[in-house]
Amino acid sequence: MKLFRIPVAILLFAVALTLSACNNDEKVAEDSKTPAAEAATTEGNEVADALSDDLTDDVPADNPFFPDRLTKNAVAEKEMLSQQNLDQSETEDNLEVTLKGIQYTKLKPADSYEESFTGFADPDKIVAATAMIEVKNDGESAVPLTDIGAFLETPAYRILNHNVLEADSGEIEPGKTSTKYVVFLMDQEDYKEEDDFSLRISSITDKQEEDLLAADLTFDLPAN
Repeated sequence: MKLFRIPVAILLFAVALTLSACNNDEKVAEDSKTPAAEAATTEGNEVADALSDDLTDDVPADNPFFPDRLTKNAVAEKEMLSQQNLDQSETEDNLEVTLKGIQYTKLKPADSYEESFTGFADPDKIVAATAMIEVKNDGESAVPLTDIGAFLETPAYRILNHNVLEADSGEIEPGKTSTKYVVFLMDQEDYKEEDDFSLRISSITDKQEEDLLAADLTFDLPAN
């Protein structure tokens, strides 16, 4: 079985995204807990702070696309390929994670971000998979949603999520539920060839960089 990995997505000092496709030469270990994306930081973490794109900004009510950063920050125009409304829940370590839906969209990067999308077989045929998850905190401490490690998996390979393109509603206070939009990028050819995807949440990291999940949470997705 061949396992592909998306190289780290880097936010440059000028806040220009560098986003990559699957890399055939890099393999992901089965028990990997490596975060899917990181940001180049400057003194005071000004650039890293810019990634905290929460859900408080307005998105037009008639916009059919999930409000990830691709949508909210006009990184790319989207064309809907498929949408699945779901209600699958898994619980681990006082966290109940519910997969509410997933959208597969064909992307047309904005001119200002066009050069940031690299490594794809065809830059005009890039697909984003955006998953909407709700996380309920049944613990006693607040849980941040910013640092989630996730994989979109098939029998042939797995794709790491791109944190820099994601959006969430911030920390989850005890007894509360918050929303997170998790984003994956792939070549359109891979999307068309595969109809057996699953979503795996591999880590939720707190401010002390400790993983709050003792075990991975896996959600099987319906065929497109």
